[in-house]
Amino acid sequence: MKHTSQAATSTRPWPNSLRGTKRLSVKVQAGLFETLADLITNGFSLRAAMGFVVDVQGRQYAGLRVAITQLECGEDLATALQDYIAVDLYYQLLIAEQHGELVSTLIQAGRLMRTKAAQQQQIRRLLQYPLVLLALLVGTLAVVKTAILPNFDQALNAPASALSWQLILGSLASIGGLTALLVIGQLKRLPVRARYQQLARWPLVGSLIRTYCGYYLALNAGMLLSGGLGLRAICEVSRQFKSQSLLQQQGTAVEKALLAGQSLTTIIHGDRLLPDELAVLVGKESPPEQLSKELIYFATLQYDRLVRDLNRLISWIQPLMFMVIAVVIVGTYLNILLPMYNSMGELGK
Repeated sequence: MKHTSQAATSTRPWPNSLRGTKRLSVKVQAGLFETLADLITNGFSLRAAMGFVVDVQGRQYAGLRVAITQLECGEDLATALQDYIAVDLYYQLLIAEQHGELVSTLIQAGRLMRTKAAQQQQIRRLLQYPLVLLALLVGTLAVVKTAILPNFDQALNAPASALSWQLILGSLASIGGLTALLVIGQLKRLPVRARYQQLARWPLVGSLIRTYCGYYLALNAGMLLSGGLGLRAICEVSRQFKSQSLLQQQGTAVEKALLAGQSLTTIIHGDRLLPDELAVLVGKESPPEQLSKELIYFATLQYDRLVRDLNRLISWIQPLMFMVIAVVIVGTYLNILLPMYNSMGELGK
């Protein structure tokens, strides 16, 4: 395989002082990418397309005037937008722009952001009714505890069985909340690749993580191959990326394994973040141009699978919430009604 003479993806320092302070919402990013792709396809220059978005699309894009200034100074689109998008998406745009795939990548990124925004809205809609019902149940519980039970002198001294149930439920809730905080804190401290590898072992979300990584890594590898880079050159290029990015960490891991004498197919089979189908594609030893097309098409399939799996997972949200509500109802019965019945029984003796 051949190397290109240019520094395929020379990157600029990531502005840590600004990073994350101007991040566009998912819905706004979707509109931005879709509009830019459409305007560029219809003959607009990149700067003119960005100016149209800022001038016409609404106030939510007003902050991008700084990006227009950067484009006028000769910066590429990825660099102009790096304050407003996630680091992995930044490198995806950077690679696409330097290898002539900008429009198709903008379309794909727009689709991904639009799907993500739609799923967020769907989750909020699915949670709306169960959360209202849960709030009503909690309110009812508070009213019974504060307004009804005090009228029963005997109920004020709840039986030991009721107190034990309260203690058990409270302890379980506390342990669950503390465990969740510890796990989230530990995951945030891990490098992004190690974090994904941990999440890939989890039920439910594990398959989503593996599918997303397969989509993201295959797409970028395909675009780099289409630019004439060989495997070693791709690993060298990835080392220039910001250390927080998945591409940089994945490229470093693959390069170390190659230098240790492992074959690429062995590396793929041993990496939890790489789909086994990649080993089949690589094992055919197709020409770089053909392999590039196959990887990009495979990334499209992974994207479609990711959307299906996410929608399937979202469909379970409401049933799970109703299960939580059922537990609250049972807990309410055990903690309030049973003491009342016991107290009334004592009064009848």
